[in-house]
Amino acid sequence: MKKFIAMVVAAACTLGAMATEYTGKLGVTVNGEGGSQEATITINQVTDSTYDLVLKNFMLNIGGRTTAVGNIELNDINGETDFGYTTIKTDTAIVITEGDLEDIPLWLGPMLGEVPLKMTASFNDQVLSVNIAIDMMEAIGQIINVDFIGTNPEAAPGPQGKKGDVTEDGEVDIADVNAVINIMLGKE
Repeated sequence: MKKFIAMVVAAACTLGAMATEYTGKLGVTVNGEGGSQEATITINQVTDSTYDLVLKNFMLNIGGRTTAVGNIELNDINGETDFGYTTIKTDTAIVITEGDLEDIPLWLGPMLGEVPLKMTASFNDQVLSVNIAIDMMEAIGQIINVDFIGTNPEAAPGPQGKKGDVTEDGEVDIADVNAVINIMLGKE
């Protein structure tokens, strides 16, 4: 029994350690008017093929005005990995939760109720690209688009400009060819 409990604790610690933070530019447009800001998005690998995506303390900075929105949390999204990048997609409705910044007395997100949201993200250990589309035209007359490009500052620098380096080991060799063949055969 002790071995089983130790294995469960070890597995939980391993999964918890698979969270990766990406920092970069977050571009936001509301009905075509936009702005950009620095942000951090976290990807947490839940199982071999499911992921969570979290954008904490989301703020809208448009036209010199800042609105505190809250936390966008998308859980248990199925992912597929091809050519060294994992892609996750969802089309769902979520409740944006209150952020945790102490100097913000009011967060808009929780007041909106369920928010229809479409999200696509593609990432590896080094980079993350996210697009979030929120259609709130019926509720508040707004179409909100969020685009994010970020990097993982903790990741080892990868090879730059090496076409065909599917295994991301810095070399274009037979291992890359085998990886492509396995992907085509559905083995990876």
